[in-house]
Amino acid sequence: MLASRRMPPVTADVEAALAPLRENHRSTALLLDLDGTLAPIVPRPEDAQMLPGTREIVASLAQHYLLVAFVSGRGLADLERIAAVPGVAYAGNHGMEVRDPGGQRHVVSEVRPFLADIAAFAALVAPGLAEHDIGLEDKGVTLSLHTRLSADQAAADEYLRDHVAPLARERGLRPTSGRKVLEIRPPVTVDKGTASRELLSASGARHAAYVGDDRTDVDAWRALRELEDEGALETTVAIAAVSDEVPPEVGSAADICVDGPEGALAALRFLDLP
Repeated sequence: MLASRRMPPVTADVEAALAPLRENHRSTALLLDLDGTLAPIVPRPEDAQMLPGTREIVASLAQHYLLVAFVSGRGLADLERIAAVPGVAYAGNHGMEVRDPGGQRHVVSEVRPFLADIAAFAALVAPGLAEHDIGLEDKGVTLSLHTRLSADQAAADEYLRDHVAPLARERGLRPTSGRKVLEIRPPVTVDKGTASRELLSASGARHAAYVGDDRTDVDAWRALRELEDEGALETTVAIAAVSDEVPPEVGSAADICVDGPEGALAALRFLDLP
């Protein structure tokens, strides 16, 4: 169990940005990343937990807001296991797997033809990954290759960059770099942005916020702003949970920044209603 932490205060600029969402909660959607945003990054992904109190706050928000959804790079089953909040939607594998608020699950149609290719690539690279002390997380629809626990992280990163990523491209797959991870995805235009657009369009929300911490979350912020430009949304707020590991360009792409998972949780506490 993670130790309880003192929540940082919500600053005036964060309050000002979030106030319209709180005031219009019945027409507001809250989209939440998990790892690095509401669950601190840990060496082993399977050990991740949300901060104490997060599950209760998210469950309360789901009672008051039009839509609450987790949007994550994790596989859908893993995302549901860690978050475990009833009444919310889940988009796993960057939106390639979705469970709507009613509990219906599906893998998006564009991805299904590539499931065998992903499995074959995992088998192909597994020996080399083990040799370079790189963790292989097989999420069915995608693969995540982790260097966080590698004894020689620089060598592991080089191996992924110079060998695994080109090999993935040769086989028609799409490698994407993250924080100490290389993700192997099907060559389809499905990401956290398309997932956010699908969830928001289905909900009929007029106001929306997305809380994230990584380059993949920038796609979601972009989608929210596009929907605002199209007139589908009236208010959008892109929130970055920043830390020493978060690339500077991620914070720069957001509307407001909070201090890591603790700051993200404090923002959710502000949005919660009595």
